[in-house]
Amino acid sequence: MTEFFTSVTDSFANGVEFLRLLLVGNPLMFKIADMPFLFRPFVLLMMLGIVAGVVGTLVNLRSLEFSAEAMVHSVFPGIVGGFVYLGGIEGIIPGALFVALLVTLGLTLLGQSVASMETATAVVLTAFFGIGIVMVTYHRDMSGQLESLLFGRLLAVTDADLAPAFAVCLLAILLAATTWRRQVARAFDPVGVAAQGVSIFWLDIALNLAVGLVVVAAATAVGALLVIGYLIIPGASGRLIGRSVRSMTIIATVVAIIGGYIGMAVIAVAVDQPISPQAGSILTLVAIYLILVAVRPILYKIRPEVREHAVAAHEEETVDNSAVKIEVAR
Repeated sequence: MTEFFTSVTDSFANGVEFLRLLLVGNPLMFKIADMPFLFRPFVLLMMLGIVAGVVGTLVNLRSLEFSAEAMVHSVFPGIVGGFVYLGGIEGIIPGALFVALLVTLGLTLLGQSVASMETATAVVLTAFFGIGIVMVTYHRDMSGQLESLLFGRLLAVTDADLAPAFAVCLLAILLAATTWRRQVARAFDPVGVAAQGVSIFWLDIALNLAVGLVVVAAATAVGALLVIGYLIIPGASGRLIGRSVRSMTIIATVVAIIGGYIGMAVIAVAVDQPISPQAGSILTLVAIYLILVAVRPILYKIRPEVREHAVAAHEEETVDNSAVKIEVAR
């Protein structure tokens, strides 16, 4: 089994290296492809941008931003435990994945049985994050690693990190894709979806797990705290100017990819003061969101037909949701 995973990791690393060689000298890459230690995190951010755009759209539609925040903080003890007990950086993803599964089940069960979901979510968030901090302080030799675990070490991404991160991202995409129509219907009419016999519990499990997988994939890159920016900002950006769920998803994905691209381009360009690439990516997402906030009313004012299209898209979405319910009933 170990040989199989080693073979898969090596094959994926060879594919990434082949892609890098194809892009060497491309002016749009800002010399990112010229240096392997820059290209590896670039590839990881591109993968993260795609999955965050898709999953972040569902998070926004379901208004699960606080649950996503809880997942981000709750996975922290898994990151610490993986680092301590599973062999350093290579153990972060397995450790975080294990805790993500526990938190997914816990959040979903609490959401089904507790009257105040916000209270239950806050309890899970503080409890798990507190456990992570205790683990860090207990292992005194890790005290200097706290900043890296919280805010990531993007430039330290290795070939061995890429294949597991890609697998986790792919699994998150598959979860979102296979439940997409029901997730959208659940966002707009949860009572109607439940009345059709669809299991709300398993829908919530699928989405919470997809969110957890995004957190796991991003843990080694942008850290346990900054990943919340990838989960929330792209989806919120798509919601600002998207005419439908489809366009919202496309916009969210493009915004997330641009954030990663600019974050890496910033450090590839010679500057007097070094800039954190993960912080640069998140700040780029924030800047794009603020630009869209400013542009949105201007867009509606200059192009009145946009509002008409938005109304038509909303009506079309309503029809689509009805179709989803009928299809689910069958």
